[in-house]
Amino acid sequence: MSDLAKSVQIVAQAWKESSYYATAERYLDVFWGEGTVFKRLFDRLDLQAVLELACGHGRHAERVAPLAGHLTLMDVHEENIAVCRTRLARFPDVKCHVNNGYDFRPVPDRSLTAIFCYDAMVHFSPDLVESYLHDTVRVLRPGGLALYHHSNYPAPLDRPYGENPHARNHMTQALFREYASAAGLRIVESQVIDWGYDPSLDCVTLLAA
Repeated sequence: MSDLAKSVQIVAQAWKESSYYATAERYLDVFWGEGTVFKRLFDRLDLQAVLELACGHGRHAERVAPLAGHLTLMDVHEENIAVCRTRLARFPDVKCHVNNGYDFRPVPDRSLTAIFCYDAMVHFSPDLVESYLHDTVRVLRPGGLALYHHSNYPAPLDRPYGENPHARNHMTQALFREYASAAGLRIVESQVIDWGYDPSLDCVTLLAA
């Protein structure tokens, strides 16, 4: 098993058939409410061919599907993809894939106009974030945008990420910028945000290919 695959196993285990997915349905306004940084930056995406990474049970995808030309949903858990296939069956231009947890395969090169990931990359370990950023360059068309909600918590590396506030993994705005630049991506905007009662815990970053 590769090091990346081991990281996926560690990160993903807690989210397999988790009760979190039902609870999260109640907090959609955090992401889609008018005036939020999420909604403002999402409105800049070209939804002609958009992918949602770590789609969970499809609560965001249900909002996006009516607006998108083609929507691809991707998650590491087969159980989540099965829920999404049922939930979004009425949308013929939605495709669902179980992925390996560290890149966008089997999505073809330069086939996407946009990518977004909400409330999931915050849990990814740094090596997984770095891997996804490199593959972002592969799958986005020139001028395409990626909107990533990620951790801004410099977590100690000697304890499980689940012990951190809101299970945030180790990541900072500065480290994310470094990874993005090394991958060949340009930062369009990056904003540190509070999460719950924890100040500056997260970051929302819009990237251009």
